[in-house]
Amino acid sequence: MNNSDDDSTKFDFDELISQEDRNHLLDGLHRYLVWVGEVIPEKIIIDNHEIKLRDITWKLINEKRLIPHEKKCIRGLIHSLEQKEKLDEEQIETAKLTKAQAEQIHDEAAGLLRAIMDLRDLEEGRINKVEFNEVSTRDKVQDARRWVNFVKQMKK
Repeated sequence: MNNSDDDSTKFDFDELISQEDRNHLLDGLHRYLVWVGEVIPEKIIIDNHEIKLRDITWKLINEKRLIPHEKKCIRGLIHSLEQKEKLDEEQIETAKLTKAQAEQIHDEAAGLLRAIMDLRDLEEGRINKVEFNEVSTRDKVQDARRWVNFVKQMKK
């Protein structure tokens, strides 16, 4: 296949993301609690292996008790997710991307941060099924309130 015929390599330079937009997305990933309300990616690819991240995370959270082997696996998964999130940030910072592509990578990175935080809390025993459901509901209510306030401010 001729590379010039590959649509993924064609760019309209007017659509490329500006440095200002890159900085905005990167700053957003470094905000405190950026992961709140984010959706854990359904699937991700790590080391050429597809991982059903959302399923694994929910399965682990709903376990009554974790055995030492599961905790070790969680630590490994957290490490892999942190590496993947760093790669996403590097892509946003340096890759030739459209704004839509950069936003998609940003959303994945924020979802990875959500999974990392949930798994850390789980590994350290700070969360269990009942607490998680309560925290999740509380986070959804807080997210909804922030959204309503944001919309009100935008109307002014």
